[in-house]
Amino acid sequence: MRAAPVVARRLASALSNQASKFWSLSGKFMPMVGLFFMLAFVNTILDSLKDTLVITAAGGGAQVIPYLTVYAVLPSSLLFLLLYSAASQRFRRQSLFNGIVAVFMAFFAAFGLLLYPHHATLHPAAWAEAASAGLPAGLAGAVGMARNWTFTLFFCMSELWGDVCLGLLFWGLANDTTSLADAPTLYPLFGLGANVAQALAGFVLKFFSGTGSSGDAGGSFTSEVQALMGVVMVFSVAALALHAGISRRHRQQRAEERAGLRAAAASAASARAAASAAAAEVQVVAAEAAEASVVRLPENQLVPGSEASTSGAGPAAGAAAGGAAAGGQGAAAAPAGGEGGRRRKKEKQRLADIYRTLAASVPIRCLVVMSVAQGLCTNLMEFAWKSHIRELYPTPAEFTAFLGDVSTWQGIVTGALMVLSPTLFERMGWAGVAAATPQILLYGGGLFFAGAMAYQFAVAPAPAVAASALGGALLQGLVYGGALLYVFSKSAKFSLFKPAEEMVYISLDEEGRTKGKAAIDVVGSQAGKSGGSILQQALLLACGGAIAGQLLPMVAVFLLFSQGWLRAVATLSKVNNYGHASSVHDSIGTSSIDEVEHHDLDEEHHSGAGGNGQPATAHGSAANGAAANGHLNGHASNVHAPNGHSHGNGHVNANGHVNGVHVNGNGHSNGLAVNGHANGHANGHTNGNGSPAVEAEEVIRVTQPAAA
Repeated sequence: MRAAPVVARRLASALSNQASKFWSLSGKFMPMVGLFFMLAFVNTILDSLKDTLVITAAGGGAQVIPYLTVYAVLPSSLLFLLLYSAASQRFRRQSLFNGIVAVFMAFFAAFGLLLYPHHATLHPAAWAEAASAGLPAGLAGAVGMARNWTFTLFFCMSELWGDVCLGLLFWGLANDTTSLADAPTLYPLFGLGANVAQALAGFVLKFFSGTGSSGDAGGSFTSEVQALMGVVMVFSVAALALHAGISRRHRQQRAEERAGLRAAAASAASARAAASAAAAEVQVVAAEAAEASVVRLPENQLVPGSEASTSGAGPAAGAAAGGAAAGGQGAAAAPAGGEGGRRRKKEKQRLADIYRTLAASVPIRCLVVMSVAQGLCTNLMEFAWKSHIRELYPTPAEFTAFLGDVSTWQGIVTGALMVLSPTLFERMGWAGVAAATPQILLYGGGLFFAGAMAYQFAVAPAPAVAASALGGALLQGLVYGGALLYVFSKSAKFSLFKPAEEMVYISLDEEGRTKGKAAIDVVGSQAGKSGGSILQQALLLACGGAIAGQLLPMVAVFLLFSQGWLRAVATLSKVNNYGHASSVHDSIGTSSIDEVEHHDLDEEHHSGAGGNGQPATAHGSAANGAAANGHLNGHASNVHAPNGHSHGNGHVNANGHVNGVHVNGNGHSNGLAVNGHANGHANGHTNGNGSPAVEAEEVIRVTQPAAA
């Protein structure tokens, strides 16, 4: 009895903490949610309309979708990947976004104004009828794809909108503008915009379909299609404007960061100059004191300081000279380092080399398996489900209205999951959240396919039973059960799996986050869908177009790939602690210190003078090639300390600076100096995300007092 109040208090406390954190991030949150809303609204409209046109058209049906996926969507995805990979090396992110969305808008405007109103004239109906008569029944889908070629184009562009604009462009922007610390809170909640969009789009679909509820895919549905395309245009323009605002704000923030870095660099330079002057003064005082205490010898017995390290004035002079040289070296290192550390243009690599490198990455391979499995399992389940939807709702208006209801409920359920998702990430961890979607598909899909096989083998073969009230109730239960699985699997994908997947991308390098993400999001998912479609084509040919014979092989492949998806999640969870700051890649959040002239650090540079003493150098390679610098803070009283040791430790950690100069996002250098005495050892080492610095030692010989 006492456990329930304790659990309730803990849950309330967790939700309260997440709410306060969310409120502090509302400035970043609201624009991104608005952009996701615009893109997801368009995606929901297009997704429902493409299925309606393809499945309910003359010569169409669910059997057309496997052929569309393999022979239309997959080639267009590959073509887009090649074009995007080439364009991403030449254009900025905002230019890419604007250009891609503009191409989509041009096509959808042409479809609403030109292609759909004249589709009856443009479609080769007579040829298709003749081809269907001479081909096996299993190839009816291929004939339907060619017959309704304008709907085929619309289907391809609608599929690409979801993969490109939602999967690639939006999440690419989110990865570039969101820190890893904020990702577990913001990423799941970004989808709130998508949830509201799905629910609103469902109402819009049902509203427009109500005006033509008795129509077919012909002219009576034209006004609905044109109205929906008009809505798509409006929301696309709004998305362009909002994306421009987000990009402008991000550029302003980066400019402010660079200005702060330049100011810090200038301050550090002034401090180093003052420290050098103080060090020179200390050296002069030390040299004068040493000369006063040295026993004068004949001139021919004096040993040069560069050769006798244990004599009196010689070492003093050598030390002074060495100090001056070290100071000069440290002073000269800054300009050299700044010049060498300026931003260099990356050499353009061949795409084949890039993807060969990406293929060797364990996270990339796991992401590919997850993407392919997700696409294939979704394709198989939706094919079986939509085949039964057409039996229950045969007209375009009824079909669209039903999908509108499904979209509304999907938005509601996804919204609820997204509100809970930050707490789920905290309680279940990355692995538990990432595994939720394949588990829903594995167990829910098994039940759905069992019900579908029972209906097809027990009810459908008997027309009298299928037409009865019992048969209608069973069909309706199967359709609504499939809708329930569809809603929860899609909701879990967008609210849980997708944010977890994006956290993996944050741990990758720039090539993995751009070209690797494009290959996985655009081609990987379509490759999975194409695999399912190829299986369906083979089964259609073997079974003569009947769905009953296809279900058993489909469910076997479905269960196999669902389990492979779960194994990939388990493997990824062992590779890295995703969602934790330690998993972030060095190049994420990197400030533009490369652009700060004369204060940059190259891979191995000497430090300038530190504090009040001579500079001691520590050679090291920190994260992203920053140098680990050890400084000595020596005082006049320390100069005469016999055999004194000083240790300058160059640290590299997550949020450090070198004398106030920010180096990079995840491997910064802190020069810590302790006790600048006579014989100094400078040790460079790292922590955080930096690689170990190479330890170097420099012995600074200083004159010891001579005996009286």
